[in-house]
Amino acid sequence: MRVLLCGLVFLLSLQAPVVLADAAHCRQVGLSIATVPVKNIDQLIEEYQPLAEWLSEGLDMPVQILRSSSYESVIDAIVSGGADIALLGPASYLTAHRQNDGIEAFASMAMQGGYFSSAGDYYQSILVVRADSGMDSLVDIRGQRLALSDPASTSGALIPHREFPVSGGSPLHQHFDRQIYAGSHDKALDALLLGRVGAAFVSSVRADEYLRRGLITTDSLRVLWRSAPIHYDPFVFSSELCQDLKTQIRELMLARSPAMQVFLQSQRAARIIPVAHRVYEPLLQLMTPR
Repeated sequence: MRVLLCGLVFLLSLQAPVVLADAAHCRQVGLSIATVPVKNIDQLIEEYQPLAEWLSEGLDMPVQILRSSSYESVIDAIVSGGADIALLGPASYLTAHRQNDGIEAFASMAMQGGYFSSAGDYYQSILVVRADSGMDSLVDIRGQRLALSDPASTSGALIPHREFPVSGGSPLHQHFDRQIYAGSHDKALDALLLGRVGAAFVSSVRADEYLRRGLITTDSLRVLWRSAPIHYDPFVFSSELCQDLKTQIRELMLARSPAMQVFLQSQRAARIIPVAHRVYEPLLQLMTPR
């Protein structure tokens, strides 16, 4: 019996540091959120404040929205643990997951319907031209200058490069005279509206946002091509977050509350839905170098 008790004490002594380490890991003093800059970052930070305040109240800790300059900066932040939560595009998430497979997709937004997008948790990459351009087909836009959003964008780069050539009959660099990365979907739309480019690949959701804000009308743009449906952007956890905190954050973000309703309305979203890694896996084939 004495030998058995000594053995149990020894085993507990080995486990104690692990338990204490986990507990210390969960004693987080603050939370940081990063989001890919699909629009003006100041506007994004303002729109995310209701979410930050709701999480801060529920978790009893300060929550900060990080200022992000590019998709790549958000990928770097979530991979390194510089951000605790990030909203990434599908391709950006898979890029981050390749670098750190502890990064976990856990939620996404189901969007309200619009003129360019259907209601639900999917959107599309669309190729648009100005309606007054006189261009009505993919043949017409050959030789035009093209605006993309960001090299790490799903609908503004990956899908156009990999999916469009099947319909267009040639790679982007052959179909268009020149490609520019505007930095965001909004900047790509601005370049098109100002006549700096002849065509642009953008997210259908961002085109709907321009319509809602009165920056365009239903007669301003002509859609010449649409991609297959893409599952909407995931919220992801850093690998550094402990499980208990992840559970609390999930519950808070999936809950119905006035603060969450304000946030969802600013994003033109109907609700937050749970997601898992598997819903984004089909994109991996497009991301594989050929």
